Amino acid sequence: MKSLLRKLCKLFGIITHDGPDATKPKRLLTYKEIVTMLHEYDRTRFELLVNGLGFEDTRINTFDFQELKNYMNYMEKEAKEKGIKLKGISFIKGVYSAEHAPKKELKSYENLLYIPTTVVNGKEVQVDVLNSSREKLVTFKEILEKYNYEWRYDNKENFKLKSSQKEEVKTSFKAMMMRDGFTEEESSAGNFSHISPPH
Repeated sequence: MKSLLRKLCKLFGIITHDGPDATKPKRLLTYKEIVTMLHEYDRTRFELLVNGLGFEDTRINTFDFQELKNYMNYMEKEAKEKGIKLKGISFIKGVYSAEHAPKKELKSYENLLYIPTTVVNGKEVQVDVLNSSREKLVTFKEILEKYNYEWRYDNKENFKLKSSQKEEVKTSFKAMMMRDGFTEEESSAGNFSHISPPH
């Protein structure tokens, strides 16, 4: 039940001490690597984003450790009951809208969503554990399609969205969200974190 959590801890260079398997991760970053990456972000994106947005966007997402552990344990429990073998967790960029920002001042700021992954036909894909069953595995992409959102990040072939479709996608999404009887279906994704900026 804790294997997925350990993978996440290794991703962030965190060493856990909750059992005999709390071994040092095979891959930890050096500070030389860290500073190089931070500098490269500043050099290639900081000014571009500030000029484009008119403000400094989110740089840090801080998740409550216990809440994250609970999320991982719950997803693993649900996945095991449904016969789904989890492989990892994806962190996906999103932006708070005026309607869904936890606080008014967070409107238009970037945040991270996270959702488990599994392997389907040899490819790692995001999976909606809660909406899956033993009989049918439901991918994140399938759920998003119901909400008229085209998920293009599951493989190279789907990545490029034709420019001629962009306006059609925007229009159809707005119509979908305004449809009478539209309900908010529970997902397997989470994202509640403290973001900075804003400070």
